[in-house]
Amino acid sequence: MSAPTTEIPGYVAGTWNIDPAHSEVSYSVKHLGLAKSRGTFQQFGGQIVTGENILDSTVTAEIEVASISTGVGARDEHLKTEEYFDAANHPTIKFQSTGIRQDDDEFLIDGELTWRGATVPVTLKAEFNGIGPNPANNNATTIGVSAEATIARRDFGIGPEGNAFLGEKVKITLEIEAALQS
Repeated sequence: MSAPTTEIPGYVAGTWNIDPAHSEVSYSVKHLGLAKSRGTFQQFGGQIVTGENILDSTVTAEIEVASISTGVGARDEHLKTEEYFDAANHPTIKFQSTGIRQDDDEFLIDGELTWRGATVPVTLKAEFNGIGPNPANNNATTIGVSAEATIARRDFGIGPEGNAFLGEKVKITLEIEAALQS
C-alpha cells in the first residue's frame, strides 16, 4: 500500500483499547419519513492496531445488542425482539476491518459487519481527531476517531420489508477514544 499523504501529529504504531466511558456508538433511522429516531449502544469494546503505515492498521469491535438505549424503555424492549435486533439469538454485533485506504484527506475503513447472523461489507468514513495524553487515565496516550457509515437494515433482516414507518437506511456514527496499550 502507498504511504498516506496526510500526517497525523503524534501518530505511533501500537495497540489501542477502545474506552467505552469516553466513546459512543449510535445510530439514526428515519421514522415515518418525517424525523430521525436515534439510539445508542451502552456496552461495546474493541481494539485499533496501528501499523507503521496507517494504511496497514486494523480495527475490531464488538457491541452488546441488549445494551440498546433510545431513551424510551418500551421501544428499547421492542427493538430487542426477534423482529428487529433479535438480541436473544444474536447478542453481539461485530466489526472486523479488511483494509484502510485514503481518499484525499479522508480515511476509509473497509470491513465486515456481522449482525443478526448476516455479514455484510461496510465502509466507515473516518476522521482522525488527534492523539494526546488523557489526564483522566494516568496521562495514557489516547487517540480520537470519528467515523460513520450508512447500512441497509434489511441486509441484516432488521424490521419488516417495505415498512412505511421505518426508513431502509440506517446511519451509524462512532465517536471513539482509545488508549495506547503497547
